[in-house]
Formats: sequence, C-alpha cells, structure tokens
Amino acid sequence: MKKLKFMSLLLALALLVCPLASCANGDGEDEETDGKSTNAPGTEGETKSPADAMLESLDIDWNGETFTILGVDVFKSEVDAVNGMVDPNGGSAQVINDAVYERNNRLEDMCKMELEVIIKDPYSASEQCKTEAQTGTGDFYIVNQRIFETVPLSVNNYMYDFIKLGVDLEKPWWDAGTADFSLGGNIFFMTGDANTGDDDVTYVLIFNKEMQRQYAETVPDPYTTVKNGDWTLDYFNKVIQGVSSDSNGDGKMDANDTYGFVTTWEYGNTLFIGSGLRYIINSRDTDSPVLYLSDSNQMDKAMTVLGLAQNIYHANNATFMSPPGQEFLGNSAFMSGRGLFFGDCALYLNAFNREMTGDYGVLTVPKYDKAQENYKTWTHESGSCLCVTSAVKEDMVELVADTLQAYAAMSSLTLKPAYYDVMLTSRNVRDAESAEMLDLLFNNRVFDMAMYFSEELGFYPLFKTAVNDNRDTFSSGYTAASKRFDRNIEKILKKLQ
Repeated sequence: MKKLKFMSLLLALALLVCPLASCANGDGEDEETDGKSTNAPGTEGETKSPADAMLESLDIDWNGETFTILGVDVFKSEVDAVNGMVDPNGGSAQVINDAVYERNNRLEDMCKMELEVIIKDPYSASEQCKTEAQTGTGDFYIVNQRIFETVPLSVNNYMYDFIKLGVDLEKPWWDAGTADFSLGGNIFFMTGDANTGDDDVTYVLIFNKEMQRQYAETVPDPYTTVKNGDWTLDYFNKVIQGVSSDSNGDGKMDANDTYGFVTTWEYGNTLFIGSGLRYIINSRDTDSPVLYLSDSNQMDKAMTVLGLAQNIYHANNATFMSPPGQEFLGNSAFMSGRGLFFGDCALYLNAFNREMTGDYGVLTVPKYDKAQENYKTWTHESGSCLCVTSAVKEDMVELVADTLQAYAAMSSLTLKPAYYDVMLTSRNVRDAESAEMLDLLFNNRVFDMAMYFSEELGFYPLFKTAVNDNRDTFSSGYTAASKRFDRNIEKILKKLQ
C-alpha cells in the first residue's frame, strides 16, 4: 500500500475537547481509556498506552508474504480502505476510511507483509470459511463476519479457539463481555476496537428536545432524571402517555401521527436487558452456562417487566412500532417532530445529525428501578466480530495470534478514536450530555449468549414477541426452551470435542 498522511483524522482528534474512553469493552474499568499517553510526548514521566506497549512487545515477521483478511460487504469500511479517498464534506466515511487506511499501512510495516482484504457477502464468506477449515490452504486466517453467522461456524468447529491461540483477551481493546461466550473453555469470536459494526447496532434512546420542552411539566429534563437514577421503566411509561395525537385528523393512528414513543419490535428485548434481566449467565470461569430466570424472583421480575413493556407498546396509542422491515416509517416520524422519544440503534445518530432540523439528545435505556446499579443495553446479533479459521497449522499459531493481537491493538489507536471520539460522541451528537449518556451505555453493555446463539438455544425471540403480540406467550415459550437448554448445550459441547 502507498502511504498517506492522515491529516483530516489527526486534526479531528486534536480538536476534541475531552478525549473519551475506548469504552465498548463492557466492564467500565479505568484501563479502558487506552490509546493516549498520560503525559505529553517527551515530558518526564511519560507512560505508554497499553496498545503502544503491546505493539512494541511483538516481533512479527511475515517475510513480505501476503496476509489476507476475509471481510463481509456490510462491514467493508471497518476492514478495507480506499487509497486517496476524498470526501469534500469530511463526513463519517472520510474519517473512518482514513483511520482504517492508517491502521492497515502500519500493520503492513510492523508485520513485514503485504495486507490483502477480500470482501464477500456474508453467506459466501461463511461458505469460504467452511472450505478453508476443511482444506487448510492458508489463503486467509482472520475473518471479520456478522455475529449471528459466526455462531454456527463456531459450534461446528470451523473456527479456532482464541484461548488455544494464546490471545490475551483481558486487553482493553477487546470487549470483555464477548469473552463470556465461552463454551467448554473455548472462545471462538470476539468484538472489540477493530469492530464498529457492533457499536452501530448498540441500542440507545433518543429524545426530541423541542417536544420535551413542550411537555416540560410532565417530562422534566431527562438528563437530570438519568443522572439522579430516576430514569426507570415505570417512569418512562408514565411520561410517554398523553402525548400521542391524530396529527392529520383522518381518524386513525398510523405512521403519519404523533407519539410519545417511536420504536421497533427489537426494542422489546432492549427493555428486557435494560431492566437488568438475562437469559443465560456464563463466563470463562463456569463449567457450563446456567439459566438466569431459573430463580423464581428473577422470573417474577421478568413478568413485571413484560407487563410494563406491553403497556408501553400498546396502551393509549402511546407508541408507534415500525413493522419489521419498515423502520423508515418510525425514523421519518421522529425526524419530522412527531415522536417525543425514539428507541433504536446508535447507527441512526449519523442520519439524524445530517437530516433532522429539530434538536435531539441521547439518553440511556430505562432501568428497572432506582435500586438497579447501572443503566444497561445490548448489541444486536447483526453486529460484527473477529474470528480465526480452524485451519491454522500448529507452527503458525503464534504468528497468527500475534498478528490478530496487533490488528486489534492498532485499531484502538486509529479506528476506535475515529469512530467513537470523533464520529459518534463528537459529530453525531449535539451536546456534551449526550456523549455522557453514550459513555454510560457503552460501558455497561450486556452480552447475553442467548441473544446470539438464537437458533441453537431458542430464547432470543420470546420476550420481544410477547411484547409485540401483547399476550403472555413468554412463560410457555421460556419453559419449553429451558427444558431443552441442557440438552442443547451438551449437543454443542459434543461437537466441539
């Protein structure tokens, strides 16, 4: 690759008022603020970031060979970059492209290799992974794929165990929560600073500031409510009532009218996770995953949350839910000033900032009650992750592992600041409070394996379907899935053996 000077990215980073953490790691520890020295370069007492220290410790030499990464078209921008791309508006594409280009060039230099990126559609990429795992050609090692397509590849032995690779998953450029997808002591995929696709599909709550001021008596400053710990599910249910109206006077409530809350089918799961509920508890320290709702107290809580969520979605026309595949209806309503609150993924912030004339702010997902310690959210299964094909030969394990670690660490110095510090929390929000809210959410993401091993375990659609249908199909569905749980886990572990 030819070398470019990435002035647009460096200037954008330099202009940041306050450097924000690389905070998609899920545990909120102080070391997550990596990527920047604690002292100015050249001053006494300068300390290296964890990423810089890791990169200095690695000695990687591919002897000028071609090293290939397989990516998918939906996440092309986080893997590949265009040489000499110029966006006259200096938009998101430009900033991300420059960061990826810098990382890829630095990786080539450090590892003494020629980096090649192959982009396929997700299905073709999965098929190519299967072929590579069976033939071991060494055509590629690292794969950047969607999570829900990586899961079946993993449980069918097409992916290499990160633990056996020797990758240190405690480093701050890995999202800590995804390491808890461990199965029989194996971890087959991770998200981290090399991934922006998983950040894009992290669920947030957005509010219309003009409408909030209009209803200020019943909806006081939401930022203050969040910071005081009062932003609960019951409170949210109350403040969205009494807002909806038949805007066009046609006698029916549809996408052309005004609502207290505009959202999607998937947001039902977000209210479940936001309330501190889980389907499955798992970690690298447990022999086997266990069911969270087997505790009767937690199941009672789940039923209470279900009732509140159903009320939010269905009572008094307070909420407009975009039908699956027609999310543009809700987006349009919110941008047109006909939704007080909007619940969906962070990726919509970019479009709102470009196209919405009215002002908006970002909030956390409501929690269950004041006693709940943290506001929580989750990342949809369509997000991106990193994995390695199982065809890695024994004499290549250390080299591939070090290259993967270098790729992830270097992303924390380039891609993550460009995405999170510049685009998400600087350009795509309009006030400092919104950036604070995003920090709260990204520092407390939940990675419940039930939401990603959806076909294998059967829990994923239960809550959101019960909310959408406004019926208690959850109890019977959960009972059926939980009866199969041990057998399904055992089946997966047998395959891995």
